[in-house]
Amino acid sequence: MADAVQPLGEEYPGEEGQSDRVRDILRTGARIFAQKGFERTSMRDISEACGISKALLYHHFESKDNLYALIAHNSAQHLYEFVYQRVPEEGTAGDKIRAFMVAMATFFDEYRWAWVASSAAFWSDPDRSRMETRIRQRKQLEGRLRDLIREGVESGEFNDVDPAMTGRLILSGINWMHRWYNPEGPMRPAEIVSAYFDTIYNGLARR
Repeated sequence: MADAVQPLGEEYPGEEGQSDRVRDILRTGARIFAQKGFERTSMRDISEACGISKALLYHHFESKDNLYALIAHNSAQHLYEFVYQRVPEEGTAGDKIRAFMVAMATFFDEYRWAWVASSAAFWSDPDRSRMETRIRQRKQLEGRLRDLIREGVESGEFNDVDPAMTGRLILSGINWMHRWYNPEGPMRPAEIVSAYFDTIYNGLARR
């Protein structure tokens, strides 16, 4: 079992140099968007939850679309960096894929509201440049996982599986965890995906 991590569901992976006020707005906005959805969330909801006026909120963010998109953009960017930093250079392909999966699950556990809001906003960013950046980053993340699977195939550690299809299987299991995961349950996300890995790996490994 992987080591359990503490659930920090209301945290937000803010940018260096952001003021405490902006970070609080982003953190609170992520939580409300995740809980209520974009359409049912108003700037008044967010300003009241932050304990500030709507005027001050609009001083920092020109629109609800802008605030929502920034939450999604920052969350996605930090997810990719978080995962890349935690996949070791050395070790077997299996070791690296387990680390990849556990890193994604740990990010979800620590930044749950931002994860949910980002997932919902992926295709709805009004800023085309920002959306294209996020799509490019996602493809890079998927590509990294496919490379690890391909590494295992070429080394003989895995059977001759299709890296793209196997990668989609792995990512689908993690990406949709927020739809059913219960924070009050017996297992943390990192433990769950470690069990996922064991199941997948036992189907991949040569006998």
